[in-house]
Parts: sequence; structure tokens; C-alpha cells
Amino acid sequence: MKTLLLLTDFSPTANHAVSYGYDFAKLLEAEVILCHVVNVPAEIPQYENILLTFGNYDQIEEESIEELKRLKKHLEHSDHNKGFHPPVSYLCETGVVTDQIDKIVAKRHVDLIIMGTHASSGLKHLLLGNHTRYMLDTAAVPLLLISPKEKLTQIKWMAFATDLNIEEIPILIKLAKLASLLEAEIILMNICHEDLSQEKDIQQQQFLSLVKKESHYPKISCQSTVDKSIVKGLEKLCYNRDKDGLLSVIHKNRNFINEILIGSHTQKLAKRLVLPLLVLPPNIN
Repeated sequence: MKTLLLLTDFSPTANHAVSYGYDFAKLLEAEVILCHVVNVPAEIPQYENILLTFGNYDQIEEESIEELKRLKKHLEHSDHNKGFHPPVSYLCETGVVTDQIDKIVAKRHVDLIIMGTHASSGLKHLLLGNHTRYMLDTAAVPLLLISPKEKLTQIKWMAFATDLNIEEIPILIKLAKLASLLEAEIILMNICHEDLSQEKDIQQQQFLSLVKKESHYPKISCQSTVDKSIVKGLEKLCYNRDKDGLLSVIHKNRNFINEILIGSHTQKLAKRLVLPLLVLPPNIN
């Protein structure tokens, strides 16, 4: 992990995610890029909401750059700890949000995008709204979504929601590399809709052995529970652990993503289980 792209619209929620991202970069010894996109309205189906009206974009961009400078200065001047201090740069672009982010990711070789979620409805409504949903479907790099309540001390464990599918193993190999940098345990979490059988238990153990072998990472375990709801099942498995962890999922699993994004408000997932959500693309370079 070398370069983290921290997205902000300068709201308290977004800037909280930026602060989290800066601390995360310290753990990884990574570079930080602060990014704000002045959104230009575009008549594209996936954009239901227009964030800005037409106007003086040059002036808006100048004001945004000044905000980025202040944010950069705040991060650097607030970091009094010894050890690694992430290099911080900033970018302000004007255009369609997701298009600009895609270009930045490719040009600057970004490894991870970090952004915030709204406090009122947990993971249901994300900071950039429909733009984030589009990014979840198209981003070539992982997205780390941060709740306003989340504070980073140390990542001790990384839960991975799994269907025990061997196609997930290349992603788990990449996740193991991140986990090794953090010295974190990976917990494979499998939610069963029916009672666990001996055959299912054997399948889990075989999958666990294969993942350990292919990833060359020993700190991996497997847990399972029975629940009709994936989110509630994950709550059961995560609830009794300490809070120094994160939940990861492959974003090609639309049913799981939809259950988190749509279901978290009614199930109060954000209140009962406040964890960063790492969304992994099905193909990571």
C-alpha cells in the first residue's frame, strides 16, 4: 500500500474520514492525497442528484484549493507523534465526480480510496450519494468507508464475508498482504442460512487451509453462524470482539452490498456495529 486518496467535500463527516485516513496512512507508511472534486452537472442516468448548479467554477475551485491547503496544514500540524509522517499533497479537479476520481486513481497509482458515511443512516446513504454507488460498481481499487463515530487506534483484525468460493482466494491473497502490514488477523466469516452440517464444517476447514496455503499468511481463522440475514449474522460474529477491526467484502456480491446499504438503517447496524467497511473490487492489480 503506497498511496491513499482521501475524498472530502469539507463537511465534518468528510473531514473526519480524512483524519482517519491520515492515521491509517501512518500505519501503512503510505502517501496521502487530499482530493476534492467540484462537480459539474451531467445528464447521465446514474446521477440522480446534482450537487452544484452552473456558476463560476474558477472561483469555486480557488476556494476549494484554499480549503485543501488548510486541511493539509491541520493534518501536518496536529501530528505530534514520533515515527512515520505521511507525505501529504492535494488535488482539486472540476468535472463529473466519478470520472475525475477514475482519472486520478489511474494517473497517481492510487491503492486505496477513503471516504465517509453519514451519521444519520449508517451505511445506507454515503457521503457522495449516487456517485459512491457508481464507484462501488466500477472502482479498480478498494474503497474504505468510514463512519463519523469511527476512531482509529490499531487494526487488530479484518473480517472477510465469504461464501467459501475459491474465486475469492486471489482477493484474499491481496487482503493478506494488507493484513501483514498491519499485523492483523483475518477472520473468514461465513453466514449459513440453514443449520451447520458436518459437510459444511469440512468445507470451511478445507477452504481455510487453502487460503492459508495460497496466501502464505498464518494469522487466518474461520467463523460461522446461522442466520437468514447476512448483516445480522455478521453482527453476531463481530459484536463480542474488540472494536479495533474492519469488515471487508468483495463488491461483486451485490446481494450482500445491497443488504448493508439498504438494510443497515432499519437494523440499526451503524449503532450496534460501528466498523469501517472495506469494499474490494473483484480484480485487484
